[in-house]
Amino acid sequence: MSEPCIGCGAKIAKIDGPIHRYMTSAPGCWARYGELLGILSIEPRLQAARQMCVDAYAVTHPGRPNPQAIRSVAVHLLNLHDYLVRLRPVGVPRLLGRKRDFHWLHPPSFRSTRTVVDIPLSGSDDSIAPAARAWAESVWEAWSGHHAQIATWSAEQGTS
Repeated sequence: MSEPCIGCGAKIAKIDGPIHRYMTSAPGCWARYGELLGILSIEPRLQAARQMCVDAYAVTHPGRPNPQAIRSVAVHLLNLHDYLVRLRPVGVPRLLGRKRDFHWLHPPSFRSTRTVVDIPLSGSDDSIAPAARAWAESVWEAWSGHHAQIATWSAEQGTS
């Protein structure tokens, strides 16, 4: 039996289980994400793919407006901006500098984005890494209505 994830909309196995404390998702989506991260953490060559998946998952499960969710979405969107727009190497997540007064960005529809179920849980690095990048790119495109705001935040961080 499956259900759509309340966050990203992915068709996911309907299970009972935990979810993240402020990201909104179905338990099956949160479980699949945990399984994916476990696999990506094993192989050092997949660190960039892992970060792309972390950022993509976080911004497709933004939760409800509260200071922690607002900051989380902002940081993960700034990461996507850095490596997809500014073409910086994917690496350690961004640490926030001076800018700390982010505001809630109304989440877009994720109907046309890839999701955690589009990333293979087995296979070669050559199949996992491109799938992770495609997920990140599709999610970034979904947030296109907020790209100007994200670029402004990036400039205010002093990294533009």
